[in-house]
Amino acid sequence: MADKFIIKHYKITPYKIKLKQALQTASSCLSFRQGFIIKISTRNAYTAWGECAPMSAIGTESLLQAEQFLQQKLTAITGREFTEDLLQDTQDFPACRFALESILLSLKAQQSNKALFQILNPELKKAKLKVNAMLGALDKNTVVQAKQAEVQGFHCLKIKLGLKSLTVELTQLKSLLKQLSANTLIRLDANKSWTIEESEWLLQQLKPYKKQIDSIEEPLKIFDNKAYHYLQSKTTIALALDESFSSSESLEHFPVQRLILKPAAQGGLVNTLQRVQQAQQRGIECIITSSIESGYGLWAISHCCAAVNNQQYHGIATASWLQDTLITPPEINNGCITF
Repeated sequence: MADKFIIKHYKITPYKIKLKQALQTASSCLSFRQGFIIKISTRNAYTAWGECAPMSAIGTESLLQAEQFLQQKLTAITGREFTEDLLQDTQDFPACRFALESILLSLKAQQSNKALFQILNPELKKAKLKVNAMLGALDKNTVVQAKQAEVQGFHCLKIKLGLKSLTVELTQLKSLLKQLSANTLIRLDANKSWTIEESEWLLQQLKPYKKQIDSIEEPLKIFDNKAYHYLQSKTTIALALDESFSSSESLEHFPVQRLILKPAAQGGLVNTLQRVQQAQQRGIECIITSSIESGYGLWAISHCCAAVNNQQYHGIATASWLQDTLITPPEINNGCITF
């Protein structure tokens, strides 16, 4: 019988990391990431780390709420056995739950001499997951960035739209598509930029490029289930929902083809995988993405992506945006992470 994980010691280390360049979207401008690295050691000599990087914009608790909860929680559970039961009071603290659950799963992986993705999906012996490159906002530098990504082996590139007029961005996008390999897929993230009329017009304009456009994420300014159903019926391009669709909502009448999941917002790796399973049962495609965590968070998220094993391009190639990743993130070769 495996030894119990009795918590001997914990440490919470705050961090604030600048981005190499600001990540602009239609609704925000992110210039740094801030959070906490949690280290837990057990009496049976295991140690594991987790990352709590709250971001209210994606539906998590605030930084202050996370700090207060972690201090109280970890003080209360020191000296106790670390089990899933200790996470029952984390429903309102998804980023904290992501960190603590990552630690618990890592401890289990160490004890069983397995990889974390094998704890999440015992049927897998090895894993190879595809990732998309994140290029940021569409601008004059995007063509150069995209070509560099192609050289690095990426076959799927993500670009932010909605910062300029739709007609200007469409002109730039068409120019970009003509200069890239026909096999390179482009993901567009509008971050709630357009009306239904603008979105429908864009879809019409992109018909000649439908094989190159992998998806369009969050096009509508205001979430409207009927409008999304209508737009998806007008195109073969996958429309995707992220922050406008909460982790508690039912998937019964999900209006589009694709769902974007961030483990920190979903409340951990297990909840994310359960959400994926629910979605797949309804024929909904799932993409898992980071929230621009440090190397600690990226390791956990990459194992979650590996456990899904759905052959989609996942959005976890974000380490290059940070001036410091704290630890070395998962290595990406030719657009893939291999375990």
